[in-house]
This record gives sequence, structure tokens and C-alpha cells, in this order.
Amino acid sequence: MMNYTETTRYTATLPVAALNDLKALAGENLIPSVNYGIRQAVDEYLKQIKKAQYAAQMKKAAADEAFIERTSRCAEDFSLSDSEVQGEW
Repeated sequence: MMNYTETTRYTATLPVAALNDLKALAGENLIPSVNYGIRQAVDEYLKQIKKAQYAAQMKKAAADEAFIERTSRCAEDFSLSDSEVQGEW
């Protein structure tokens, strides 16, 4: 279950069929509650949106020559640091 340190009440409108499905899942003990199902769905949706946003930012960065130069230089600067450690940490 998600662990939110701070929550707030918010009224939202859901399709009747979706709410009925959530109630049925909760009634069959497949999810703890309707609220839990909604929170899980919102959490998953936000992860997908943020992942897409990050991918778009990386695509934009890949076209930025200055970014590529800095990244390549940094990778080169630290290329030998991994060889100093034998095995896993």
C-alpha cells in the first residue's frame, strides 16, 4: 500500500461503471478499498506521465551539442574510477 505522509480530500467525478468495478474489486477483497484503487491508479498515471516527460527531455537534450559534450567529458573524466573498485561494493 502507498504511504502518503500528507493527504487531502478532493472531490472528483468518476464514470459510474468504473466506480462499480472498484466497489466490486473491494467487495471481493482484491483491493483493500475503493479509495486505495483510485490512489493506485493516480499513482500509476503520474508515473507514466513523468516517464514520458523525462523521455521528451532526454530527446531534446540529445539534440543539444553542448549537453552531449559535457556528458561525454564527464564520462571520460570518471571512466577510470570504476576500475579502482574490484568486484561489488
